[in-house]
Amino acid sequence: MLSDYAHILFSLAGGIGIFLLGMKFLSEGLQMIAGDKLKTLIGMATNNRIFGVGMGLLVTGIIQSSSVTTVLVVSFVDGGLMTLAQAVGVIMGANIGTTVTGWILTIKIDQYGLPLAGIAAIIYIFSKKDTIKYIALGALGLGCVFLGLLFMKDAMGPVKDYPQFVAMFHAFQADTYFGVLRCAAVGCILTLIVQSSSVTIGITMVLASQGLINFHTAAALVLGENVGTTITAILASLGANNNARRTAYFHSLFNITGVFYITLLFTPFIKLVEWGLGTFFGLNDLENPGNISFGIAAVHSTFNIFNTLVFLLPCRFIARLMESDTATKILTKLKLLRGEVKQPPEMEALLTIMAHSPNKDSSYIRFIEIETRIQRVLIYMGRQLKTGMGNLNHCIENSEKNSPEINQIFEMEQNCDKIKTKLMTILTSFVGNEETAVSSIQQRLAAYERIFDYLESTSDYMAQVAKLRLRVLDNKTDLLDYQKQDLIKLNSQISEAFGILLSVLENTAKYNPQMAENHEKNFAAIKDSIRSIRTAFWEASSKNASEPIVNDSYSNMLSSYRKIRDHLRGAGNAIFGIDKD
Repeated sequence: MLSDYAHILFSLAGGIGIFLLGMKFLSEGLQMIAGDKLKTLIGMATNNRIFGVGMGLLVTGIIQSSSVTTVLVVSFVDGGLMTLAQAVGVIMGANIGTTVTGWILTIKIDQYGLPLAGIAAIIYIFSKKDTIKYIALGALGLGCVFLGLLFMKDAMGPVKDYPQFVAMFHAFQADTYFGVLRCAAVGCILTLIVQSSSVTIGITMVLASQGLINFHTAAALVLGENVGTTITAILASLGANNNARRTAYFHSLFNITGVFYITLLFTPFIKLVEWGLGTFFGLNDLENPGNISFGIAAVHSTFNIFNTLVFLLPCRFIARLMESDTATKILTKLKLLRGEVKQPPEMEALLTIMAHSPNKDSSYIRFIEIETRIQRVLIYMGRQLKTGMGNLNHCIENSEKNSPEINQIFEMEQNCDKIKTKLMTILTSFVGNEETAVSSIQQRLAAYERIFDYLESTSDYMAQVAKLRLRVLDNKTDLLDYQKQDLIKLNSQISEAFGILLSVLENTAKYNPQMAENHEKNFAAIKDSIRSIRTAFWEASSKNASEPIVNDSYSNMLSSYRKIRDHLRGAGNAIFGIDKD
């Protein structure tokens, strides 16, 4: 008896494991094939809620994972690329899109799972072309999904011969309202554990096809699975800003509310599904093991489509309500939203990237998820440098040793050092990873590394200019008037050229090829300015005697500005994709 139990347990565990691995491979293969189109499609969501639902449905249908879609939406809201009002439509569409998996599982090709996985694995290992490799990875995942289903069915087949197991399953019957709630709770908990509604849908189909649970019980389990799948978005929002958290809470509210009223209307809801399958597909006996999988898939789709129709009209009102002062105060008291921070708003971007992320691997989807946050930190760093240029201008013009502008320059330099250190650690975690080995991703990684390195080096030389200015003042002397005017002119010229780069980073200026050409011209002009200023300095030094400390500091300031110019030019080349250093 114990050996029989062990065989059932080990076979079931193996089947679930292969199924989980298959869903991972399938989703990752499809993600890699879709590439950056995922971000583009989600980013296309507008204030038209129907269009947003369509985008969510399309993206989730492509990548076969509503969890991935919701995580991306949370990161988009966190990055400021999408409003909460736009996100709610995509979230609802993702819930419909995830039901495609259930229909795929109804295909009766269990016995072909092993050869499909084997052939796909061989192609994946020996293929050199990225596109073919990831198509093969998706096919390998699909093969593993059906192979896992086969193992689970074989494991659960003998269970009905053991009365104690049958009695255990019969304890969970959706024959009363509380029975429906109990089954929904089991489905929710199971999905919370595996964090994949697709897996729990597969398990439900296996139990139903083996006659261990009836159609009503399976339907109640499916309802609970819709609630359990919201945990991924909640985890993704833990380190995010308040609007991203509101997005995750809407996802939970959408599913919990839907499950609540459908459980109250459970009997008419089931009759509606049975009528639809019987009328349009000729499937009248859903207790038949051959038909019950179709019934489960239909329940999953009908619930999400109907719930989306219910929420479609009030979803924008709900979004505004969640953003209202009253709701914010309540959610903040419940610790569901962050309290008001004293730091400037830009600092939130920095805090976000340092915060907890549920995806600890270096997968492609984690790169897409985190790229938006990296861009926010990059913009924050650029704004810090732009402010620093203004502070330098004040320091050169005035002779105050303890001015707040000088202190801000040194604080800015320290912040840039910390940012570079943290972000380089994140960026290097993707280098050499097979899942992010696509050439376009590697190019973007290299570009980000170059930009952060150049900007951090710029901050070092800006701090060096401030130190040289203090050096002059500490010796109770000052720069000559013409030296101040030349440095102020040079500082303004560099600041103006960098401002154009910053506008590209902030997407306030639309990129065009002419901008890259103008970038080169602007920094070439700065180089000419530095050369002419230095030449004029040499001529003036030979004619007029001045203190050595002043001339030495001024000469070193010019050298520092030349380095600032070189590093900002290099950052711009990386931004514009110019292959020059």
